[in-house]
Amino acid sequence: MLDSLRMTHRTCAPNVIAGLAILTIVPTTAIRASTLRDEAVGYRAQGYEAQQRGDLESALSFYQKAATLDPSYATPLNDAGVLLEEKGRFDEAESAYQQALMIHPNYPDAHANLAMLYERWAQKEKAIYHWMKRYQLGEPHDPWTARAEERLVALGVFAHYPGLKGQVYTRRRIVDNEMNAHAQSVEEFRAVTEAHGNWP
Repeated sequence: MLDSLRMTHRTCAPNVIAGLAILTIVPTTAIRASTLRDEAVGYRAQGYEAQQRGDLESALSFYQKAATLDPSYATPLNDAGVLLEEKGRFDEAESAYQQALMIHPNYPDAHANLAMLYERWAQKEKAIYHWMKRYQLGEPHDPWTARAEERLVALGVFAHYPGLKGQVYTRRRIVDNEMNAHAQSVEEFRAVTEAHGNWP
């Protein structure tokens, strides 16, 4: 009996030690992943600041560091794509957008950017696919949803502005037209009053 207890104790001890080792490693891994994400977000923010200053090379470098630090972070890849496109490096921009979508297939910004790039390249079918994805993923009051809908109408996918998203877009366009008409009316009134002096 005593021997069997010793044997159990001897065989359990390594398992307990291994279990404790795993318990100390798992939280460290989670903390490390969280720290890497925080660092990646910081690099992305620095990239955005550099981009706002017009320092595109530094911005691109920061975006690439962010993407390397956290391979599950799609945003810096999309941001890098925008910069690459601005620099005329269209193939690299396409690749960056596609990588962002591999990480996050429902990332609306990357779909919109790819759609615009494919329209630029006159690749209508690909543009339609990505505008449709952007449209489907968007909220009704999101201006980019309205933009996607507008492009789908222009590309012949929609014959008119459908559904609630279309109603929002149509309302926006009506309000814009009314505001433009009002501004034109004010200008015409000023022109008439200047031509005829101060009359009631």
